[in-house]
Amino acid sequence: MVALLAVGGTYFLTTRGVRDRFDAFRAENLHLAGQEFAAALAQIWESTGSWDHLASLFATTAVIVRERTVIYQRPTFGQFTVIDPEYRVVGCADEGMVGQCLAENPQYREIVDRYGIPILVDGKRVGTVVPLDIAAFTPLERDFLGSIQRAALVAGGIALLAAALLALVLVAQLSRPLARLIHATSRIAAGDLSHRVAVRTRDEIGRLARAFNAMAAALESSEKARKTLLADVAHELRTPLAVVRGNLEGMIDGVFPLTPEGLVPVYDQTLHLADLVEDLRTLTLAESGHLPLIPEPTDLGELAHAVVEGLRPTAAEDGVTIEVRAEPGLRASVDPRRIRQVLGNLLDNALRYSPPGGTITVTASRVGSEAHISVRDQGPGVSPEDLPHIFERFYQGDRSRSGEGTGLGLAIARELVHAHGGRIWVENDRGAVFTFSLPFLEDSPPPA
Repeated sequence: MVALLAVGGTYFLTTRGVRDRFDAFRAENLHLAGQEFAAALAQIWESTGSWDHLASLFATTAVIVRERTVIYQRPTFGQFTVIDPEYRVVGCADEGMVGQCLAENPQYREIVDRYGIPILVDGKRVGTVVPLDIAAFTPLERDFLGSIQRAALVAGGIALLAAALLALVLVAQLSRPLARLIHATSRIAAGDLSHRVAVRTRDEIGRLARAFNAMAAALESSEKARKTLLADVAHELRTPLAVVRGNLEGMIDGVFPLTPEGLVPVYDQTLHLADLVEDLRTLTLAESGHLPLIPEPTDLGELAHAVVEGLRPTAAEDGVTIEVRAEPGLRASVDPRRIRQVLGNLLDNALRYSPPGGTITVTASRVGSEAHISVRDQGPGVSPEDLPHIFERFYQGDRSRSGEGTGLGLAIARELVHAHGGRIWVENDRGAVFTFSLPFLEDSPPPA
C-alpha cells in the first residue's frame, strides 16, 4: 500500500509538473512567435501601407509529414489574429472573422490590451497581433504529453513491481525466523524445554532469538530446580515420616510400650518436620522476593554477641569454644531477626563440623563501604568440588560434613543476605570460613 501510494503520488506530481511547465513553455514560445510575426507585419505595412495582402498570408498552411504520411496540417499563422487600431479584424485564419469590429466588446478589448503585441511603424501603432487561446493542443503536443505520461506510468509500474518484489523478500526474511520462533514456542509450550532457536543474524530478529533461547534456558533451569526440589523434599520427608510411622505401628502392635519415653522419638521427628516446613517456607519467600523485611539501624557487633551467647550452652556441651571479635560502631540497616537467622545458621553449621576442643571465631569488621561478618571453624573444611554448590538447597556433597538438620540452612542464609543487598561466600583456611557482607551504615553526625 505504501509503495502504491508513493508510485501514484510520483506519477501525479510528475505529469502535473510536466503539464504546467509545458504550458508555460507554449505560452512563452507563442509570445516570441507573436513578436516575430508583429515585426514581419510592420515591414509589410511599410512596403504596402495597407493590410490588403493579409488574406493570402493567413491562407498559407503548415504541413508536418512523418514517414511520408501527413500527420499534422494547419494554417501557418492560425494562432494569431491581426486587428487595426479601431479593433477591426484585418487578418485571421477564420475568414468569417475578417472585417468584424470588436471595439464594442469590453472583454475582447481587455484581452487585446493585456496580451496584444503592437505593430509599430516609425513609432506609430498601425495594428496589433493578438495570440489566440492556447488551451487546445496540436497533435504533436498531445503526442509529446502522452509519451511523458506513458513513460511515467511505465516507470511507476516498474517501481511498484520492484517494491512488491522487495516486500516479498523482506516478508520472507521476516517470516522464516518468526516461523521458527513460533515453532519453538509451540515446542516449549508442549514441554520440550531443551529446544533452542538457531541464531543466524545480529539484527532485531537475532536479538529476539537470543532472548528466546535465554528464556528457554531459564525455564529449563527452573523446571530442573523444581523437579530437584520436589525430589529433595520427598527424600527429606520420607525419613522422619518413616520413623514416626514405625514407632506408632510398634506402639499399636504392642511392640513398643506407650510411655513418654517411647513418644520422645516421635516428638523429635515431628519437630524436625516442622523445622523443615518452616525452612522451606522461608526459602521460597526469600527466593520469590516476598519475604517481609523490617530494616532498622542495627549494631552488628552487639547482634553477633547476642547470637553467640544463645549458642554457648550448646557449644559447651560439644566441647567447642566460640569467640567474637567485633569492631565497635559497626552498623547496618537490616532486619535484625533475619540477620540473627543467617548468623545462627552459619554457627549451627560450624558447630556441626567442629571437632571437640575446637574454636569457632566470629569476626565483624568494616571493609570499604561494607560490613563483613565471618564464621571460622576448625573442621575439615569444604572439598573443592563442593564449593560451587555449598549454598544449594539439600545439596549433599562431602559426606564427612554431613550431619543433622534440614539441609536448607546455607541456602536460606544466602537468600536472606541477598535480600539485604549483600553477598555470601565460603573459603578454606585451616577450616571453613563463611563470610557475608552488608552495606555499611554511616553513623549520623552528632547534633550541634
